Amino acid sequence: MEVEGELHRSVWGPAHPLIPPHSPHGVVRMKRRTVWRKLREKAKPDKLNREQFPAYSRTIEEDVLSVLMTGSTANLFYVNAEENLTEMLSVLRKCKDTEFLAKATIYAREQGFTRTLPIASLVEISRRDPSMFKKIAARICKNPHDWQQFIDICRSQQIRKGLGRALKEEIIRAIAEMEEYHAMKYPRAVEDMINIAHPHESVNPRVIRYIKKKEHEGEQLRYLKIVKTSENEEEIIEAINSGALPYEVVTGSVRKMTPRIWEALLYQAPYFNLIRNLNNFGRNGVFNNPDNLEYAVRRITDDNAIRHSKLFPFRFFIAYRMLKGFRGSDRLKHALALALEKSVANVPALEGKVAIASDVSGSMSSNLTGDYSVVQCCDVVGIFTACLIKKCRELPIVLPFDEEVREDIAAKIYEKDTIMKIASCFGAWGGTSLSAPVEWLIRKRERVDYFIAFTDNEEWRGRPFIEAWTDYKEIAPECVAYLVTLLPYRDYPVPEMEDVYFIFGWSDAVLRYITTDPRKQIEEVNKISL
Repeated sequence: MEVEGELHRSVWGPAHPLIPPHSPHGVVRMKRRTVWRKLREKAKPDKLNREQFPAYSRTIEEDVLSVLMTGSTANLFYVNAEENLTEMLSVLRKCKDTEFLAKATIYAREQGFTRTLPIASLVEISRRDPSMFKKIAARICKNPHDWQQFIDICRSQQIRKGLGRALKEEIIRAIAEMEEYHAMKYPRAVEDMINIAHPHESVNPRVIRYIKKKEHEGEQLRYLKIVKTSENEEEIIEAINSGALPYEVVTGSVRKMTPRIWEALLYQAPYFNLIRNLNNFGRNGVFNNPDNLEYAVRRITDDNAIRHSKLFPFRFFIAYRMLKGFRGSDRLKHALALALEKSVANVPALEGKVAIASDVSGSMSSNLTGDYSVVQCCDVVGIFTACLIKKCRELPIVLPFDEEVREDIAAKIYEKDTIMKIASCFGAWGGTSLSAPVEWLIRKRERVDYFIAFTDNEEWRGRPFIEAWTDYKEIAPECVAYLVTLLPYRDYPVPEMEDVYFIFGWSDAVLRYITTDPRKQIEEVNKISL
């Protein structure tokens, strides 16, 4: 019985006082430990991460999803933009399964925040399989701005040399289906499409003649001509309202913007347009009028508008972060914070005991790109953590970590009552020990059903995550780990193993997978119809 006695001298010290060395429970635990130890001994790291810490390779499918869902063209903490882009394009090329690449590209474009990498992936697909390209092009390039970026990537010759006939045919199809609205909103992009593909005028007479000959034949285009040429304020406002002219079109066309024209744009702005342009309205004095301010606050916090807009929580956070000091900005910030709280209502609740491990190490200072360039990874972690705290049936164990669990930050989090306040507790500080929150659970002998970590997985302090995790499985054998990856480093802390799932990206789909679907995210990609 020496083996069983040795079993109980586990990571937390002497034999567990509640389980006698010769009890049946001791045998069960020994079997479980044998399974996990064998797995750990069998799984040997096959690479080193950027801090020379042991890491594992995973499947090319997971690498592809990581690139498409978390891909950034910005300078990151561990790698500059050019090196990062080269690495990500290399991953796309290595994926020989074009059908999976196509499905993953659609998934990333429709479910994630990313845009540039799915478009780059579409260029790669066009190089190797023109028929597959034609199947999915419209789902990736949704407007002329997307097509312009597609053209720019082709011109860069990083993936393919130029644009062939199949690509030009698809661009012509996009022009044929284009509405006047997009021609007005993206005139330079549409002009680029026309110059590349050379469609006959009959493909879309109104759009092509508007771009090439400056003719205004359609109803919206006729209203736009009034906005461009009239100096009568009433006439311009009537044209804006009757033509439902886009904000960008009006501000770029009117000879002289006036307070009343700005007000007209406020009252006809779609919900997302309103959220995105609060600063512009504020800088131009629209909210100096209390009635306008009250209207904006009502719109921002309207339950139906929030639900139908399908905006991610981060959109409200970004708008909040970007607001400058103008009259009414404090009221608007309060409204955005309230809208953010309401937007979490659609996130399913999570049953059971949950531990949330939130990475606050220095690498979380990396910025996201595009519209999200004002947001750092630590902000994303803060919003995710706050959303889950709100949606757990039972108060979760919150374990912010860098080199160790930051109980000082956790104490502050437990004192906060709103998502904005919880997110404000997060920052980026020391080294990364992904095993630290697991070690904390082991020391406290805390059994949880879900271990959820938001991180870039670039661990380099403490013992490897896989060692701590396999030891923790002796305490909570049914626990499932979700490692939510925010950046495209692809240095995995575990090999293929049961009960550890990687989820890639930072859209609200991430929370949906955690709360409703115990299967791997990659299985959802494979379900996509082409």
